[in-house]
Amino acid sequence: MISFVRRQEGQSLVEFALVIPIFLLLLFGIIEFGRIWETMNTMTGAAREGARVAAVTAPDVGRSRAAALRLLGGVTLTGLSISVSGPGGSNEVTVTVSGTYVPLTNAIIPGLIGPIPLSRTTTMHWEG
Repeated sequence: MISFVRRQEGQSLVEFALVIPIFLLLLFGIIEFGRIWETMNTMTGAAREGARVAAVTAPDVGRSRAAALRLLGGVTLTGLSISVSGPGGSNEVTVTVSGTYVPLTNAIIPGLIGPIPLSRTTTMHWEG
């Protein structure tokens, strides 16, 4: 047999080079999924808190927005907006929290995952 067929000195390096991109993609995907899940949960809580304050007040839009913003302190969203509407004929108040989520992977690989618009809405019965 030919001697260069039996040599396997660089095999581990080649296998590592083939597997590492898939591993890194999986790792960053898990990290991004966790961050966006946490962001959406925080936005849902902020919309709920803002709607609760609006439901028990006149509704006071300033207090409702402030209550929602208190919960959004640790969230990194761009273009954050909080809208409060109601009560209308149905006696319901609605709070919508929206913003744009920018993934960490954009700093590593620009354009891999673009900015993601997120929006969470909560509606409650107005108690006034």
